Amino acid sequence: MDAAERLFAERGIDAVSLRTINSEAGYSVAALHYHFGTRDGLVRALLARAQPAMFEQRAAMVTNLEQQAKPDVEDIVAALVYPLTAGMRENFGASVAQLRFLVRLSFDRSPYLARTLDDSVALFRPLLRRALPHLDERALTRRWLFAADLAQHALANALEVHLDAPGGGGVPTRQQLEHFQRDLVGFISGGLRVP
Repeated sequence: MDAAERLFAERGIDAVSLRTINSEAGYSVAALHYHFGTRDGLVRALLARAQPAMFEQRAAMVTNLEQQAKPDVEDIVAALVYPLTAGMRENFGASVAQLRFLVRLSFDRSPYLARTLDDSVALFRPLLRRALPHLDERALTRRWLFAADLAQHALANALEVHLDAPGGGGVPTRQQLEHFQRDLVGFISGGLRVP
């Protein structure tokens, strides 16, 4: 699964054969077929491994925000950004690999994530309406899609560069990761607020 996740993130789902994944992982040609049946089964297993922790953390944050009459824009954006980093403190490399896989699916507008994107907009729209009443529905949706794309790409592709990690790309400290998250939340929040 790790080899498939990395290869799919680098090249895209359609550009990687199951034979290539088996070879990269050091298994026989039939290994993936035995465990997952098809490419679709493998992709769904990778999603089942990557998404639950993110969804669980996001749901808890959104539930808290729903209790507020006028949630703060930064808190709403944090509910987008922070779950994407779920697991990074425990296993930075594996979490970044999972996020890069998800970002590749998003970038390719994969049907695997079509519902996830729609669900995200539906989940956050009521909060955004209360926090940003000056924006019409179309602007809110468009800006939230910008925010989601920016958050995913920034976290998946620029963490090592922007965190100034030791050795120019090593594992960041907890403080570096938190600083990066705060900067990203602030930047996205500013874009959402623009009249």
